[in-house]
Amino acid sequence: MLSYDNALRIILADAHVLEAQDLPLDQTLGAITAQKIKAAEYLPPFHNSAMDGFAVISHMTRGASESNPITLTVGGSTMAGDYPETASEFTAKGAPKSKGAWEIMTGAPVPETYDAVIPVENINILAKNAQGWPSEISLIAMATEGKNIRKAGTDFCPGDLLMEKGIKIGPNHIMALAALGLGKISVVKAPKVAIISTGKELVDDMTMPLQPGQIRNSNAPYLLRSLAQFGIDARNEGTIFDEPEKFEQKIQELISKDIQIILSTGAVSMGRHDFVPEGLKKTGAEILFHKCAIRPGKPILFARLANGSYYFGLPGNPVSTAVGLRFFAYPLIRKLLGQPQEKPVKARLKNDFTKTAPFRFFQKAACEVTADGQLIVTILPGQESYRIKPMLQQNCWAVIPEDSLSVPAGNLIDIYPLSPESGPII
Repeated sequence: MLSYDNALRIILADAHVLEAQDLPLDQTLGAITAQKIKAAEYLPPFHNSAMDGFAVISHMTRGASESNPITLTVGGSTMAGDYPETASEFTAKGAPKSKGAWEIMTGAPVPETYDAVIPVENINILAKNAQGWPSEISLIAMATEGKNIRKAGTDFCPGDLLMEKGIKIGPNHIMALAALGLGKISVVKAPKVAIISTGKELVDDMTMPLQPGQIRNSNAPYLLRSLAQFGIDARNEGTIFDEPEKFEQKIQELISKDIQIILSTGAVSMGRHDFVPEGLKKTGAEILFHKCAIRPGKPILFARLANGSYYFGLPGNPVSTAVGLRFFAYPLIRKLLGQPQEKPVKARLKNDFTKTAPFRFFQKAACEVTADGQLIVTILPGQESYRIKPMLQQNCWAVIPEDSLSVPAGNLIDIYPLSPESGPII
């Protein structure tokens, strides 16, 4: 039977990054950069004050203290948003350059000749002009060169790398991009995904009481919301009630649309009503593999449709669907978006684990950090593929490789977050 690693190689073999598009900055949250992004400006764009106070020439403040105040004439005032006055404008107003100071507010440009800012708490106002602004002050503290001045380019300079290609844009990135005036960003178009459910036992309307033999469709809501968390526009294409002809019609309909990936749940095993494999062949699809040496989810199917789109036939049990999305569909989506493939985190197994088949097991698990900083993972009870309840305690997936039939407690194993977008496991 096909191993997981070989199945993943088949899935990723001919997948290429989707085309790029330019989006306004306010529409890029969660999008993936299509190219490197570099700064084209200085940030800050000019020398500015880090606080409210008075710009001074640092060497003229030498020796200033509460017992030895130094008196300076104030030549003017600059607020944030004002154009910075030059030294020549300052001296033209008659203020002695060697004794001058300049009132300045936080974020305001520092006029030429000044190399430090004294905060307001370190000055006393001795006189005010007719407008009520300070005209003479005394300093009660010294200032060193550069003190309380945010120099131009100390955050970013032209050519600085902001983001590599293949990075998901978050709020922090948007702050930097906005500050540097990057109003349009080249991002990778996210793949469009369609979801099909199969099985006449399924009830889609949550308000309807169940009849004998019926169950509620939990897979479609799970897939839709999981993909939305990944920034993927997924559409629910409804439920096929074990009607092969309608399934084939639905596939032909979707082939004509701009959809890159189809996910179906159910009807991929070996039963008399598992019509997906044969139905796909009738639509011209090429089945690249059917069944994989994994649990849960062994009957999983992967195909390429006649228009080149990708098809995942996921088994219908809820946990099998979750595993198919997490460990088969997500790697393909990451490659289409130009993102690197994930790497697992290592954790020590808390409880002994044994299995009866040389398959790769994807297990519902919960991990924690011990008092001494170790990452410990517990494989939860209730691993059957129909059991959803353990997923409420789950915060990661534990992966037991094919060749390990028995893993004693204390061994290191691979773990993954619930989804690539879940963030840190703990």
